[in-house]
Amino acid sequence: MLAENDLSKIVRRVQAMRLDKRSTIQQRDFSVFGVPVVTVLYDSMSGMFALETNERHQHRFAFDDVDLLAIDIYEALAEFRESF
Repeated sequence: MLAENDLSKIVRRVQAMRLDKRSTIQQRDFSVFGVPVVTVLYDSMSGMFALETNERHQHRFAFDDVDLLAIDIYEALAEFRESF
């Protein structure tokens, strides 16, 4: 299981996307055991995040709240880790 500290790390990585002004669209991959589990996109023009699952049937979810996004990332990583 992921530790609470892991949730803090996820929040910091997502918040860093807002601070990075190098491009309009930011992308971060979140992996477990070197396997990409989810991808997060951030559009600085709209201030919206998109969470893409890297499952067989890809899904994309939109977020404007960092905390809710971080919880979904945390849960996806924990679920993937539990499958091993």
